[in-house]
Amino acid sequence: NMQEIFFDIHLFSNIYLIAISIIVQFIIYPSFKKYSFVEFKTFHSDYTKKMFLIVGPVMTVELLCCAFLLIENSTLFLIPAILLIIIWILTFFLIVPIHNKLNIKFNLNDHKNLIRLNGLRTLLWVLKVLFIF
Repeated sequence: NMQEIFFDIHLFSNIYLIAISIIVQFIIYPSFKKYSFVEFKTFHSDYTKKMFLIVGPVMTVELLCCAFLLIENSTLFLIPAILLIIIWILTFFLIVPIHNKLNIKFNLNDHKNLIRLNGLRTLLWVLKVLFIF
């Protein structure tokens, strides 16, 4: 039925985003400080554009599926929905603005905040998938 299909898509998208987030946390973000200023601007600009294409559609699908499942079964999906709202707030009000600042100039404090916030976001996605199970 539709609920099972949306559940499976939601679960897959959640796990996919955890995997991407872990790769970003432990490989991509730490490598940011290894680039020279000129190389970093080019690399970071390309990175953010490509990552938006890799992550943006899946985050949108995850959100739409979660909304559908919340409407269909509010008691089971209330906590995952709340966690997802926090993830979106973290992403678009804290993480994206840091990327925008880094596009202008690399700053070690912004870099550290980016790693810290992505770690929190990864943890929230893991907690969300645990609540789903």
